Amino acid sequence: MTDKEKLERFLSEQKHMILAVVLDDGTPWAVPVRIQQRRERVFEWDSKLDTIHSKALTERAGTAITIFDKSSDSQIGFYAKGKAKLIEEYKPGYGRYSFVAMHCWMNDETFVKREVEL
Repeated sequence: MTDKEKLERFLSEQKHMILAVVLDDGTPWAVPVRIQQRRERVFEWDSKLDTIHSKALTERAGTAITIFDKSSDSQIGFYAKGKAKLIEEYKPGYGRYSFVAMHCWMNDETFVKREVEL
C-alpha cells in the first residue's frame, strides 16, 4: 500500500483533528474540532464565532492541524500547515470554517516523517 493510499484510508475514518492557531500575543493555541467534511486538501468544521481559535483565524489565516491514532500494533499521524477561514455564518454566532492544507506530512510505525500529497 502506498503512503497516499494508507493516508486516505486513515483520514476517511477520522472524526476529529487538532487545530493550532497563533494568538495576538504570539502564543500558540491548540484545540480539538470535529471534522464536518473533507475533500482532498480541504477540511471543514463548525465553531462558535466568539471562541479563541475562531477570533484568532479572523486575524491570521495561517494555521496547522494534526490528526493522530495509536493502537497496540500500529500508529499513524497526519500533520499539515495551511490557511483557514470562515466560509459561512450559518446561524447567529456559529460558522463553518475551512482549512486548506498546503504542506502535508505523515508518520507511522516506521518513525519516518515524510511529505505527502493529498
